[in-house]
Amino acid sequence: MSFKLQVSSYKFQVLCFVLLLASCILHLASVVHAEIIDRIVAVVNDSAITMSELNAATAGLGDIKGADKDKRKKIIETKSKVLDQLIEKKLVEQAANKAGITVSEKEIDNAIADVKKQNNIGQEELLSALAKNGLTYKEYREQLRDQIRQVKFINKEFRSNIKIPDEDVEAYYKQNQEKFAGPVMHRLRIISFLFPEHGKTKEIEQKAEDVLAMARKGEGFAKLASTFSQGPNAKDGGDLGFVRAGEMDKAIEKAAAGLKIGEISDIIQTATGFHIIQLIDRRKAEPRPMAEVEDEIKNIIYQRIIDERYKLWLEEMMKKAYIEVRL
Repeated sequence: MSFKLQVSSYKFQVLCFVLLLASCILHLASVVHAEIIDRIVAVVNDSAITMSELNAATAGLGDIKGADKDKRKKIIETKSKVLDQLIEKKLVEQAANKAGITVSEKEIDNAIADVKKQNNIGQEELLSALAKNGLTYKEYREQLRDQIRQVKFINKEFRSNIKIPDEDVEAYYKQNQEKFAGPVMHRLRIISFLFPEHGKTKEIEQKAEDVLAMARKGEGFAKLASTFSQGPNAKDGGDLGFVRAGEMDKAIEKAAAGLKIGEISDIIQTATGFHIIQLIDRRKAEPRPMAEVEDEIKNIIYQRIIDERYKLWLEEMMKKAYIEVRL
């Protein structure tokens, strides 16, 4: 009896060992599986960047599996560049935490409200757009948190004691006057064939083609406009005078930009009908006065100084930091 008890006890110990070994194997397998799903791709000082973070930041690139050689190479190169950006963000995050900079949920809510307002979309449309790009709402909020933290950190660390002399503003204005010029103006003649309320658009288009053929053969554009145009300037030979960018239909504006002086366009279709234009003259607008753009120039110079300071800081941090890439 004693022997049997010992044997039974031995078997029980073996069974326990087998069960423990099986449990360890299952745990190890789950750890290995988790490592494959969300492994560490970079270490920055005492922080890690995971594959899931990298995937969230590169959402929308497409799956590398099944991609052709060129696309696969492009995805890998892009992920490598994005990882560099994540390392930079991690350095900023560490420095911001050290400086006591935080981002509240309210600040993220406000940023999302601004995104919705600028794009004229609601919450459902935002969620749909994020889903199309492979992002969850939570991941998007974390991305915004990083962006806001970076802006707050830069504002605190690099915006102090910046003074921009008036002579720097004046020098920038003189060297970059084309940046402050108004929109180019076009003087046009136009022949318009307006759509009727019901059908017959084919007949209207054919009439436009016939008149265009006459104009291309050398008949006077102004005379053709006076005879055939249904536009409000027909009696003036279709002369619209000088028109600025933004004052015309976009299709007409695009056609005008591609014409040389004296040239006649192809038929242009808009929501109102078919049109033919002739470019009579083109005039560059005069630069806006310096007093009008002074604040704009100061902001440009100001941002350039901030960027230079931030770049120098980042270079120094990269030298000091422990960075290991495992991609």
